[in-house]
Amino acid sequence: MNQAKVYITHFPVRSYLEAQILSKESTWNITEYIRRVGAKGASADEISRDLILPPSLVYQTLKELYRLEYVFVYPREKRARTERKKRYVYDWGWGKYGVDREFADALALDGVLHVVNEILKESLLRALSEVQSICTERKELNRFIPTVGDTSLCPRCNRNHEAMEFFYAVILKAVDEFIGRSPEFHDFLLRFGYAKQSLQAIRE
Repeated sequence: MNQAKVYITHFPVRSYLEAQILSKESTWNITEYIRRVGAKGASADEISRDLILPPSLVYQTLKELYRLEYVFVYPREKRARTERKKRYVYDWGWGKYGVDREFADALALDGVLHVVNEILKESLLRALSEVQSICTERKELNRFIPTVGDTSLCPRCNRNHEAMEFFYAVILKAVDEFIGRSPEFHDFLLRFGYAKQSLQAIRE
């Protein structure tokens, strides 16, 4: 069975309740299993069989994951006619990452996020296209390219979550590198009084 690739190694936990639920090894393993199965999803029976877990535990865990919006049920109208059992699909939940909700809502309401996206979108899409080309051309990176095909498309949004996570991971890592290491960003902080000396001076 081909597995969906995983690029980001954490889940976006937003509350103590979520942390408590995910802290159980069985819940973590079930979530990872569904995540790696990809867009076709997995039934409770398949999970129970492959992970050697009691069916009652699997059903209870799926109920909790569904309530927390970590998974959704494969739409009935898109299932094969012979498919009777519910299949659970992992939902990455874009936007669940740890930004304070009040701050995020204020940025959205006042149009700040729109301004940022308008400035970034052309350059960002051009950069991500370059990433795709480089990963396609270089053998050592080729294995990281997301799976292509209709079976990789989410049955709810018709997009490839694996590819979305791939590009999301690239952006996260690039931003980490830029904010954490670049002298340009350090100089930017200096302009507003958020730093004291040049990055070069610190390194020396």
